[in-house]
Amino acid sequence: MLFLFQGHPLMLMPVSDSGLPRIVHHPSDVVVRVGSPATLSCRAEGNPEPTIQWLRNGQPLDTDKMDAQSQPIVLPEGSLFFFSVVPGRKSQSHEAVYACVARNSAGVATSRNASLHIAGLNHDKV
Repeated sequence: MLFLFQGHPLMLMPVSDSGLPRIVHHPSDVVVRVGSPATLSCRAEGNPEPTIQWLRNGQPLDTDKMDAQSQPIVLPEGSLFFFSVVPGRKSQSHEAVYACVARNSAGVATSRNASLHIAGLNHDKV
């Protein structure tokens, strides 16, 4: 847009937030059986392309461990994949509340929370 300011042309450029990360596919709650695979979906857009990190119960999830059979991995599009869902003590069980965080140089976006529940798990003993 072109305006005059004190007789001089002034061009105003719209402020764009298109570079900010934006979650375009939020994860959803899932219920799986012990030992079954599971996926929590997350997809984000932004410029530059955002990286995806996952939170487990509000804390950063370590997906860099070498044991992919027991630790979930982040797929190229950002989804969190579990080869085999395992119960255990609260700190070790895959049963938890997860959220994905998309981050780039323009900012950060966090998804809605999603719960992973293990079917038939007796919560009184966990």
